[in-house]
Amino acid sequence: MVYNKTTQIKTKELKLIDAFLGSGFFQKLADKDYDYSIIQEPYTGFGYADIVCLRWNKSIQEKWNLNRNNLDQNDIKILHHLYNCRVYKTVDELIIELGFSIKQINKTILKLLDSKLVKENKKNKIRTKPLEKIFFIKEIIAVEAKLKDWKGAYNQSLNNVNFSSKSFTLFPEKTINKNLLSTYRNSDVGVLSFNKTCRELVKPKRNKIPGSLTSWFFNEYIGRKHSVT
Repeated sequence: MVYNKTTQIKTKELKLIDAFLGSGFFQKLADKDYDYSIIQEPYTGFGYADIVCLRWNKSIQEKWNLNRNNLDQNDIKILHHLYNCRVYKTVDELIIELGFSIKQINKTILKLLDSKLVKENKKNKIRTKPLEKIFFIKEIIAVEAKLKDWKGAYNQSLNNVNFSSKSFTLFPEKTINKNLLSTYRNSDVGVLSFNKTCRELVKPKRNKIPGSLTSWFFNEYIGRKHSVT
């Protein structure tokens, strides 16, 4: 469910990204309860983000239900819809709200029940289990890197707000100017400046996750990669 670009062109921006990743910016995210994973150029539904860092709870290694590995994109779409509803739903309601066939809805419900992601009441309605029991990512940090085109980078970083808990744009120190900082300070996106070391010049807004379907895709990616089989 998480797709990367198959090839990376060795550009000056990629050199900036490599230097940034070597600076240890994300190392503080790891502790006794949490670890982190870095994905370069994953597809997010809004294009390819340069960097996505996932901070995830280590309990996923023991608590991951292996039946989740059989879920496909439609199953996750229905799961995300149920999460957003926060109430019990009937099969008929899901058909109307999502446009899936009764066959697809019933098939997905069985898979979600087998995966221990939803619960069913006496009226055969279902809803998701508490988020802390099924979503193991604590933070999703997206970073777009640009050498000069800060307005283009700004728009890309705004798209990343949809699925991340924090969205940054990374620039070489010499690119930073007053207009850039003013634009970012009035937005949800943060600014990182890099010149051998990294500085956070503008703090991003912290968003609740999962914010979109892409947030769930990253969660499923981590579960399938790090669960104990």
